[in-house]
Amino acid sequence: MIIMILSSILSVNFSETLNSLIFFTLTSAMLAVFAKGKREKIVEIYVIAGFLVTFLLSINQFILNSGPVKIYASQYQLVSSQIFVDDLSMYVASIFVFIGLMASVFSTEYIEERKREYYPLLVAMVTGMVGVVFSGDFVTLFIFWEMMSLTAYVLVAFFYRRWEAVEASFKYLIMSTAGTASILFGMSLLYGMVGTLTFTSLSEALKISGLQNNAWTYLSIALLITGFGVNAAMAPFHSWLPDAHPAAPSPISAMLSGVVIKTGVYAMYRVLTLIFPSTLYNWQIGLILFSIVTMIVGNTLAMLQNDIKRLLAFSSIAHIGYIVFALGIGTIAGLAGGLLHILNHASMKALLFLSAGALIHTVKTRDLDTLSGIGRRMPITVTCFSIGAFSLAGIPGLNSFVSEFQIITAAIDAKLYLYAAIMILNVLLGAAYYLRVVQILFVRPPTDVSEKAVEAPPMMLAPLIMLSILAVMIGVYPAPFMDIVKKIAEQLLTA
Repeated sequence: MIIMILSSILSVNFSETLNSLIFFTLTSAMLAVFAKGKREKIVEIYVIAGFLVTFLLSINQFILNSGPVKIYASQYQLVSSQIFVDDLSMYVASIFVFIGLMASVFSTEYIEERKREYYPLLVAMVTGMVGVVFSGDFVTLFIFWEMMSLTAYVLVAFFYRRWEAVEASFKYLIMSTAGTASILFGMSLLYGMVGTLTFTSLSEALKISGLQNNAWTYLSIALLITGFGVNAAMAPFHSWLPDAHPAAPSPISAMLSGVVIKTGVYAMYRVLTLIFPSTLYNWQIGLILFSIVTMIVGNTLAMLQNDIKRLLAFSSIAHIGYIVFALGIGTIAGLAGGLLHILNHASMKALLFLSAGALIHTVKTRDLDTLSGIGRRMPITVTCFSIGAFSLAGIPGLNSFVSEFQIITAAIDAKLYLYAAIMILNVLLGAAYYLRVVQILFVRPPTDVSEKAVEAPPMMLAPLIMLSILAVMIGVYPAPFMDIVKKIAEQLLTA
């Protein structure tokens, strides 16, 4: 029976990358049933190998992708589930799989128990995220969205013996469910008006002049932005994120902050550019105001934190503000900056959370004052952390400077001078608290706790070093990456 179910699922073509992830999700779960005790290591190795194979497939698919690929589940295309793969899908999916690979390698030393539960859940969460970006209709998107969300709730509460983890997971569940309800309501309005939930069909139907000034259309836009905004941790829907990050295992914090919240951002980029283009629907200023509030809230609250993971969580909220602001600008240059910042923030926030996880795993504390001077005992870990911190602080020569500068110049070119000035101020605020953290870790005298620290093991350091190299590589030679995101931005605005 299990083999029949597995073969029937795998007989459906979701395209190479998603096919691979679904295969490894199902088989890793089956393997976990038999891999008890010391055999848990088999599941760990199998999932890491699965991520590596899938990442290579995603890169190959991205390079060979010659245009949007549409795969229908049935011959009735208007109401059929659809897989839609274009350059945006492959770009975002490759980021998701890469960060999943880094988190899984790091977890080999970080996760010390229940590995046969942890790794299938991790690969299932990535499968849900990639399914979201490969969805060509709202129904398929919703199914994969729920797959991503359910596994994320469980992983946040992975250390369920701690009340903090259970409380954070429950809060995440409640707020995410409210966001999902908002998405469903927006979907129902669209279906009632048009009679389809396929993205391309909706795009054509909503170009009809009679729907452009329809109050129900704008209500659906507001509901969808709200629902996606909850997942993306946009203010004022952000309060679940600072609780979830400290409670979750650090590799899961890296996934939440690096890529899970990007699914909400991706959905906004896809829906607002394809279905509700700014040339027909006036959502730009409203979205920009949301983004401004988000970046101010995130950076201001980050400055007040002494818990290293809560500080990083609030920083993620601020950077979501930058990415949403780029979408609100609505130009090719703005979207290109936002798309590049999705990559830069995902990689750097993964670097920061994994580095912080190595520190916490060694000395069992998240308090910055207690971590004072730990860089003298863990120089490689804290150097990698500093590279991520300097990058997100906007230091030239590192990757985030490139995308932040691109967004700011795009805003100036679009004559959004006030909003550009606000973003510059927020970047400076971000630099202030990141420099403070680096100063605490490296310059201040060590405490009794940090004095006892030892350097992280090689399997923890490997992803940190790789992500640090990526930061420098994009910062020094951004041209190939800028070419990719500009091409995708052009496709989004000319679709």
